[in-house]
Amino acid sequence: LVLFLFSFLLAGLRRSFRLSIRDKKTNKSMYECKKSEQYDTADVPTYEEVTSYRRKHSDRHRLVVLVGPTGVGLNELKRKLLISDPQHYSVTIPHTSRTKRHPETDGVEYHFISKHLFEADIQNNKFIEHGEYKGNYYGTSFDSIRSVLSKNKVCLLDVQPHLLKHLRTAEFKPYVVFVKPPTIERLRETRSNAKVISGKEDKNSSKPFTEEDFQEMIRASQVMELQYGHLFEKVIVNDDLMVAFIELKQTLRKVETESHWVPVSWAHS
Repeated sequence: LVLFLFSFLLAGLRRSFRLSIRDKKTNKSMYECKKSEQYDTADVPTYEEVTSYRRKHSDRHRLVVLVGPTGVGLNELKRKLLISDPQHYSVTIPHTSRTKRHPETDGVEYHFISKHLFEADIQNNKFIEHGEYKGNYYGTSFDSIRSVLSKNKVCLLDVQPHLLKHLRTAEFKPYVVFVKPPTIERLRETRSNAKVISGKEDKNSSKPFTEEDFQEMIRASQVMELQYGHLFEKVIVNDDLMVAFIELKQTLRKVETESHWVPVSWAHS
């Protein structure tokens, strides 16, 4: 009898707890992971309270962040989105310290600034990402993201996943899409004659895919999903570029018209 009463009371407490959580209209998730040298402590998934958010017509668009391993097709997907609706989608204009070339225009291909100013902006944390290539700096600034959003456009950005923590703010409200490769067998079938861009800084530098590229793409994808999967709101397998593009565009349309879970701090700012 004592055991029966204890079980009955425990069940009632569990039910009351579930009801109290439901009444708050919030969804809470707890993630756990073991210590690993692969994990940046700032990226370790933690307890986070979320609430339902639906963009108002007067609100700025949410930043759309595409994440995926090199060669998976992020540039191709961005290009298709831009071509499909250039008045609605846009990308950031990067900064560089290199000399402007003919017929480049400042503020079109790049924002051309001096090396001294670039280094000062690095010190002032004005870049979400930056690097050096052939003695010149290249980078994407936070202000370049704000510039796109201020024009009432959807800003498309692709970054390394460890940078997501700098974008997860109430200002940007990023919607993160993870683009992953298909099986290595499908990669061999569909991309053996394709080429991969070797780096962001030199978009004209490309080379044919190798077996090592395919293996690295699969490995990097697995690591990204393991380490940062809790930040991905949508996962798309890029087996067929057109199919992946259609799925991505449909997903982004829902981001603008439907409710989604976001951290409480994003909705109340």
